[in-house]
Amino acid sequence: MILEAKGISKTYAKSRNKSGFTLQVDDFAVQKGSFAAILGPNGSGKTTFIKIMLNLLFADRGSIQINGIDHTRKEAREAISYLPENFQFPQKITVRQMLKLYSNIGPAKQQNLNAQIDELADVFNVHYLDKKMKDLSKGMRQNAALMNTFLGSRTFFILDEPFNGLDAVQKKRIMEYIFKRQQRENISVLITTHILSDIEKTCDKLSLIQDGAIIHSANKEEIRREFNSVEDYYLNYLDPIKP
Repeated sequence: MILEAKGISKTYAKSRNKSGFTLQVDDFAVQKGSFAAILGPNGSGKTTFIKIMLNLLFADRGSIQINGIDHTRKEAREAISYLPENFQFPQKITVRQMLKLYSNIGPAKQQNLNAQIDELADVFNVHYLDKKMKDLSKGMRQNAALMNTFLGSRTFFILDEPFNGLDAVQKKRIMEYIFKRQQRENISVLITTHILSDIEKTCDKLSLIQDGAIIHSANKEEIRREFNSVEDYYLNYLDPIKP
């Protein structure tokens, strides 16, 4: 397993402006070389759980292993590249400058950095490496963020809503790139998204989260056999008005 989480619990107390919330994940795992997804409605705990995996939030109890190493240790997280749903880059630098700047805090191979950037730009059809971040459209910014995520030699990619603002052609390019890297390098991917059609095309295993708990998990073959589609599977468990 690339990731194993057991007995994870995190409670937020009720305040004047917010209701209380508890994340309780008893058992969750991502296999090496797999493309897994966590699906659930807004506020279900997806991002909270991811931030605990990354040690950006601290669980009240439980344990997480990444490549067999406790996730609180730096060497465990060195395998991970994370794309948050909401990201910010310096606005007055170019895409190329941003990629070089951020590569300094990751394990990108510096001697091949320019070649890596050019290769990703070609794959993602990015022709604006020398354009400033502030002048990019939403889709262009998302492309730049994805290039930054996949730059280097990491083996576990956690992607929170990675296809925001991308058209169908760009999604296809990125998915094909991920599949090729899986075949070549056996990378592992964990994704969250509200776009169920994207999950249909990509993921091997799906886990549904609601009110802070994983309520069901299944692989794609099981879902197709029982529900025909990811959408039907999702609605079967999470449609609030289902009879």
